[in-house]
Amino acid sequence: MWDVFVGKCMSVCKVDERHRIVVDKRVRKRINIKAGDLVILEPIDDHSFKVTVINLAKENVEDDPAWRAIHTPVKAVRHIPPEKLEEIMEEEVWRE
Repeated sequence: MWDVFVGKCMSVCKVDERHRIVVDKRVRKRINIKAGDLVILEPIDDHSFKVTVINLAKENVEDDPAWRAIHTPVKAVRHIPPEKLEEIMEEEVWRE
């Protein structure tokens, strides 16, 4: 019945008492959405929103340069004692 109204690319869902939306099986398969995936709901106007699925698969996250910079250990070139570091910082302040 609803297929004629919404077509093959859309589906009708109900919002339950706890404001959850169940995505139709055909739509889940088409956009490859799984339980636990994160989605962004972006309001378009007062009665509609755009849904974007965030793919946080491990292989995609590890390719991100920001993730790699945070999670890659850095080897110190040389050790600077705290006292010496303090002197260097004071010299830099006085140069300005």
